Amino acid sequence: MRTKKVKPPPKLHEYRLSISKEYDEIHKKDYISFRFQTTKEFLTFQYILKIESEVKDKKIIFKILGFSAPVGELSGSGVALYEYRFYDFANGLYSVCIERKDSSETKFKLDIKNTKQNSIKASYIPKDSFIEIITE
Repeated sequence: MRTKKVKPPPKLHEYRLSISKEYDEIHKKDYISFRFQTTKEFLTFQYILKIESEVKDKKIIFKILGFSAPVGELSGSGVALYEYRFYDFANGLYSVCIERKDSSETKFKLDIKNTKQNSIKASYIPKDSFIEIITE
């Protein structure tokens, strides 16, 4: 008797973006960290997300291009990752756009404040987005 393959339930989001304010000990300055990761876990490789980033005035654009295989002989399983560090930021409201290859995009506002707690706040996040956005 054969058993049916059980498929995991579909995920709500394809990607997860964590945004936080960090401090770089080497450069001795604050930066905003944009950490992208897939919600899918890969069994053969821990892929690297290929993302182009562009900052113009108060607009930040990320273009998700795909994946690249890890460099090195030993590779494990896990999610695909990418981190962008935004050093020369000014406090205030930024417009963020995340684009995929299939021409879908997610736009939201990011408010950066000069405070210790709740220094980053995302707003106007679409409910049917392909990416889950988490702030500190």
